[in-house]
Amino acid sequence: MAVVWESKPLECWGKLRELRRRFITEMWTAKDRGELLMMGGTGPLHALPAGLGKFHFFGGLGPNFGRIMEDLPLLTKCMDTSEQMGYGPDTCSTLRCTLGSMFLGEFDLNRRTGERLKADFLLENQVCQAQGKTAQLWHEYTGVPNFLIEMPPDMGRADYMVDQMEEAIDWMQKATGREYHDEWLIEAVKNEWDTRVLWARLCEYQKAVPAPLKQKNLFSFNTIIWRGGRHRRETVEFLRLALDEVQDRVANHIAAFPAERCRLFHEAAATWYKSPVLSYPERYGALFIGSHQIFAGTGAFAVAEDGTWTVAPTLQELGWELKDRTSALRALATLYLQYSPGTAGILCLEHRVEGRARLAQDYHVDGVVINNDRGCRGTSVGNMESVLALKRAGIPVIAYEGNVTNPRELDANEYIRRVDSFLESLGLKPLDEAAADADDTDEGGSGH
Repeated sequence: MAVVWESKPLECWGKLRELRRRFITEMWTAKDRGELLMMGGTGPLHALPAGLGKFHFFGGLGPNFGRIMEDLPLLTKCMDTSEQMGYGPDTCSTLRCTLGSMFLGEFDLNRRTGERLKADFLLENQVCQAQGKTAQLWHEYTGVPNFLIEMPPDMGRADYMVDQMEEAIDWMQKATGREYHDEWLIEAVKNEWDTRVLWARLCEYQKAVPAPLKQKNLFSFNTIIWRGGRHRRETVEFLRLALDEVQDRVANHIAAFPAERCRLFHEAAATWYKSPVLSYPERYGALFIGSHQIFAGTGAFAVAEDGTWTVAPTLQELGWELKDRTSALRALATLYLQYSPGTAGILCLEHRVEGRARLAQDYHVDGVVINNDRGCRGTSVGNMESVLALKRAGIPVIAYEGNVTNPRELDANEYIRRVDSFLESLGLKPLDEAAADADDTDEGGSGH
């Protein structure tokens, strides 16, 4: 019989749900307390606006984006509406969804009260052209003032990034009429640095066999980071709680998936609507445990010359003391330009391709599945080069066509057929068939 690992539900799940509900409620009621609402945030720099005081994310893609993803008829209607308004398939599909929801009046509507929310300002750290276009169109359709910070590719242009952040601070004060407090910025930068380091440590434990978390768990953890922000103390405290639990799970071989016998990465975005993409391989005992995208997008890592990733040092380990605005902004630039391989992976194709292959080796994966996402060109660029790099590293890999926000462009049956063939080529059978074969032959399963 195949190995069956001990497994149990995550104890921190209740705290995660509590925080997620709290952050969403705070967002919808922020205006009642005189607190700010910020649009943007898909390319974070969450600490930067904190100098204005407590603010809440209007949602990088609007406060109703998650609800729309759960309502496939409404999602399809949003896509159709944006296309009818002239935003066709050559446009980022996530942008089309949010534009369609605006044209339909769903974007900012509180369904419980019938009220509409309007953000106070939009601040975006631009790492792809679609973000810039989104900000422009949001400004045109909603009237929300916007400011874009262009993300440089490396530390050689750190001064340019710091200069832009200084300009953004002046602009935010004028746009909101609020005074900026450097001591609030400093505290937020410390929290954001801690959040990213804790996330990196959490991801490193995915190297363990069995994996303590599913890739789906990591996506769920990410929701409070996007909803609440990297800069908040509550986010840091939750990640410390989650890290303690994951450390215990690894020490005691507690699995996220008791039937784990094959480890996979899913590269490029999966789907934000319900689909079989991340769950289907579990029928074979195969588990998605992570990816370059989800590790690097939130974590702080140092990348050595040989391509090895290690958790970035904390501010304390670096001996840095943030005393004023200049030192805080310099630290924030360093965090994003030196210790954020996710940023480098978006801006430099070579970093993404090499990083995917190296991580797949370091995390002991048995195969990689890549989404040639027709809706997000930014995450799909370099996919075929990644396939070749993974094959050179001796790692089996397949690619499929999907769309992160448009269910009409994912053929679920074709995806299932491709995954069936791929996993069977790795010597796997569906768990019920494998168990029957083991009973017939009285032979033990391979496990890991």
